[in-house]
Amino acid sequence: MQAERDAQVRRLREEYPVFRIEDAAADRSPRGVTLRFSFAAGPLRFRPSVQLTGLSLEEAARVTAPTARRIVRALAIVEAFSYWKALCSPVIEVALPAPGAGELDWWRAFWPGAMGEFCYRNQIRYTAPDFLSIRGPVAAPERADAAAGGADGAPLVLFSGGKDSLALARIAAAARGAAPVDFFLYNPGARLRGMTGSLAAGGRVLEAQRAILPELLRLNAAGHPNGHTPFSAYLAFAAMLTGYLRGSGPVVAGNSRSDDEPNVASYLGRPVNHQWTKSYEFETAIGAYRDRWLPGAPGYSSPLRPLYELQIIASLSGDVDAYLRTASCNRAPAGAWCRSCAKCAWVFLATAALFGHDLAVRKIGADMFADPALAGVYQEMAGLTGTKPFECTGTEGEVRAAIRAAGQGRDPGAYPALAACLRDPAVAGARPLAAMLAEWGHDELVPAAFLGQVSEARAEAAARG
Repeated sequence: MQAERDAQVRRLREEYPVFRIEDAAADRSPRGVTLRFSFAAGPLRFRPSVQLTGLSLEEAARVTAPTARRIVRALAIVEAFSYWKALCSPVIEVALPAPGAGELDWWRAFWPGAMGEFCYRNQIRYTAPDFLSIRGPVAAPERADAAAGGADGAPLVLFSGGKDSLALARIAAAARGAAPVDFFLYNPGARLRGMTGSLAAGGRVLEAQRAILPELLRLNAAGHPNGHTPFSAYLAFAAMLTGYLRGSGPVVAGNSRSDDEPNVASYLGRPVNHQWTKSYEFETAIGAYRDRWLPGAPGYSSPLRPLYELQIIASLSGDVDAYLRTASCNRAPAGAWCRSCAKCAWVFLATAALFGHDLAVRKIGADMFADPALAGVYQEMAGLTGTKPFECTGTEGEVRAAIRAAGQGRDPGAYPALAACLRDPAVAGARPLAAMLAEWGHDELVPAAFLGQVSEARAEAAARG
């Protein structure tokens, strides 16, 4: 199998030696802004587009400003990886008004972490020095434009309808007092819009609509390499662009301390993290990118960064009904649960450990602890066997602490999905849940206006211990 994959990648790289980012245009549309990208590789052409809606005419007009154009260019580069992955071309050429040498260096440092899971799961040897070169002619200096607004304006909250974005929305609203909070939604449906409407309290709702082109889906169906791409980085730049056009306030996401743990400690000498573009490392990098190349753009940060997933969920204890309405499964229709993936298994476990088994059943709609088919999933999540699942879950330490708490005082056989874990010495010796809920991690990237509220969330979580 490995020999077949190596041969396929070698053939594709010979057939498509250069993946070219030809254009990234932004036009005002009746509802906001339309972004149009143009990519080429050999005879293949890809022309994806993105709609940003909810902007006024005056705000949309800012898309011609130099900083806006630079963010659009960054979005084009991130978008390109969704199509490049099917070909694995040895060169990505940024042919549109290209970044300068320093900015190209940033993208060269970005891609291994961003595409590490894709390369690992496809068993692609991506650490060779000549595997991928990102190049382009040095751009002429562009004039810097003035800031579009101050950091003291309404924050723009990335909202997905999950537990983390609910906690973030609550913290942002509390930090603002009576002032409104704005929301940024990606490909929203009626359920997500409904949840946002109940939280916005006078704030604005801005949206991004994007679709993968059928040309790429045909390559996927034909057996070309496929897999995870830097989606959270895409959301970060899209929200920064929207925030810049809107004119003021920071852009905030619900990423946590749990996102820093890799799924694979080393593949070809590098860690592989499904959530790398949610990590502290990426957040630090995009902050440096904004400071150097995006004058006037809003800052991007994750106020929940000091907290583990368990703490974020526990902080919602004051509004359990709202927590029950959140949904996080990536496989089931919006608002539903597949009850078989690691993400469902994690949410059920965390809910049971924090709020009780009955509430976990109520949230998910079934007793996942009663399903012996999930035993392997929980062992992998706890780091006892295999590889940590490539899903957004808690750390191995959180999983062990939660399993220990959920099984406290019960015979392991009462929970077939957890039985093997509960008998494992590593789970028996896990940190007490109370200790985990009192933790505090990196906070230097958290906007000062949010620190007090995040600290209160930690205190709410610690009280659940």
